[in-house]
Amino acid sequence: MGSIAYVTDENMLAYHRLCRNQSILFWRLSNKKFTDFHKGDLLFFFARPNHGRKKALIGYAHYDSEINLSLKQMWNRYGDSTGYDTQDGLYAAIEKASRGNIPPQMNCLYLTNVVFFLSPVYPEDVGISIQNNLESYCYLDKDSPKITAKILQQAQKHGIDLWSANPNITPEEIFKEDATKHYLAVISQEIGQDSGNERQQRMLEKYAKQKVKESGWELIRSSNTECIRMNGAEIQIAIPFVSQVKEQPQKIREYIGRLTMYRLLAKHQGLEGKIRFEILSPNIPDVLKEMVEEINNE
Repeated sequence: MGSIAYVTDENMLAYHRLCRNQSILFWRLSNKKFTDFHKGDLLFFFARPNHGRKKALIGYAHYDSEINLSLKQMWNRYGDSTGYDTQDGLYAAIEKASRGNIPPQMNCLYLTNVVFFLSPVYPEDVGISIQNNLESYCYLDKDSPKITAKILQQAQKHGIDLWSANPNITPEEIFKEDATKHYLAVISQEIGQDSGNERQQRMLEKYAKQKVKESGWELIRSSNTECIRMNGAEIQIAIPFVSQVKEQPQKIREYIGRLTMYRLLAKHQGLEGKIRFEILSPNIPDVLKEMVEEINNE
């Protein structure tokens, strides 16, 4: 995972906000691809709110895909989804950003589910440092989901911009889902990895990979073995179970302990919604099945 903060043109953001665009083409002067940025990761807009002097995080969008395009191709394919109402406006913005040296090809990011904050989140508000003269972007939590969770938590205090949202999409649900996923990623990291040998770890990852092929399922950020699916007000978490016969009682205790920790830490974080667990294993012990069902029915 790798949420990033990206320096963004204020005029472009204002246009997207005014037009209520939920999908945008985010152009970059570079044609180099990111090394650690994947579908569903968050790109935070780092810009000057109300054209002030100090930059802040004023919203975000979800990374979907990327493509290299020339300026002409960009406009012909995406039009005002670039953040400008005319090709001349787009040209002028890129010319200014490139100091008159427009690249023949630019690496463009297709972003979806845009969310704007009602109040900006300044880096110091969440205990991080981002230079005001940052030239392009920086990773926020390459090794831990905690920073992204803090940003969303801070933004939640003031709310999100509902006016700029597409009436067919509920930004509250988008924001709530993003916050929940990142809180659970923090919880997963705090609990730690399942104990087991190298072969067992490979099996855990195999079951998780099979699960995320199903509709709506994805890996919990920062985990290679635990999966999540948001289903309305319900949070579904699927966790693999692997055990040798002689160690099965101990593994069952560890598994139930993990579920209990999830419940307790989620409650501590104030997460809304019922958590329902699913066991991923071709051979589920009856006693484990009964215990998990009892937890789910609490």
